[in-house]
Amino acid sequence: MIYILILILLLLLVAIYLAYPLWLKIICKPLVLDNQRSTQIQNCSIILLSFNGRNHLENKIKFLLNEIKNNTRSELIIIDDNSCDGSKEIISLFANESQVKIILKEKRVGIPDTMNRGFEIAKNEILVFCDQRQKLSDGIINTLTSPLGQAEIGAVSACISGSDKANCISLIRKHENYLKRKESVSGNLIGVYGPLYAIKKEQYKKIPSDIILDDLYLSLEILTQKKIIFKPDCLIVDESLKELYDYKRALRYLKGYNQILKQKDIISKLSKKQRTMLFWHKYLRLLFPIFLIINYVCLGILSFAHYGFFIGYMLSTFLIIFSLVPIIPNLLLRVRNIIRINIYYLVAMIQVLTNYKPETLNLNSHTNE
Repeated sequence: MIYILILILLLLLVAIYLAYPLWLKIICKPLVLDNQRSTQIQNCSIILLSFNGRNHLENKIKFLLNEIKNNTRSELIIIDDNSCDGSKEIISLFANESQVKIILKEKRVGIPDTMNRGFEIAKNEILVFCDQRQKLSDGIINTLTSPLGQAEIGAVSACISGSDKANCISLIRKHENYLKRKESVSGNLIGVYGPLYAIKKEQYKKIPSDIILDDLYLSLEILTQKKIIFKPDCLIVDESLKELYDYKRALRYLKGYNQILKQKDIISKLSKKQRTMLFWHKYLRLLFPIFLIINYVCLGILSFAHYGFFIGYMLSTFLIIFSLVPIIPNLLLRVRNIIRINIYYLVAMIQVLTNYKPETLNLNSHTNE
């Protein structure tokens, strides 16, 4: 009986990770775009979300101003969420720039409030939301906003590179980008990347102050009326991909997804195909750590009956311990990280289900999912 259980669980894991893109290819009709309309230059309002990013701000602001220097109607709105690291002083250096608007909050209230304020004061019909720390590819703003010249498209997401600034590779990020490319074929991208995306102002819906996954919340709102696509050539390079394997991030992710499930008014407006995509892409994969622990327990039971299973059980135990060791050879980082994040998700699930609250969630950090 245990043998059958292990086999079933392994087949389910394969279905979760391999069957989804195959299903997308079969079920999703490709979105036909007019490339001539996609070449139109858009006047945009870039909304830069700032909080304690002093080391990144000056270079990011200069980069964004250079991106819009040839389009005088575009603007850069910098909104600081009451930083305490000197970020305000850096921002103030750009106060006399003609294309810059600055808002310095006196109280920290989080990303949704920053985005809502940016929406309210933006003068252009194209909004670009941008985080502070990532490096962006040259010409990214024009490439990102161009598809919004088409009536059926409501938002466009940039692509977070599978390698960070130190050239460390994340298999999880590469897999996520693969799924986003497949979803984008039909214009049904389930969630933009928070660090950089563009939307039509008419599609923006004010985000409730308590929403954790603001990028996914807004994406689902847009998908009820318009298409969302993914631009792999609009490249975002993160400072470090280590944050993908952080426990607080896993906990934030799970709490945010729990919130989204309660947004029944939004989910009910999605098509059946979109709802299937949402749950398959974002929720079913959360079963992965549960399957792994069940398999681990089953191996432990079977280890008493057969020497081969005992070896498998000891190997699994070693991998779990190994994944939590802070210093290991770089060659093995990818294996460790995949195991580690699933352990974090399992512990985070327990915390969410028991409503245990040992710390406050970061209001000023996207999940990058």
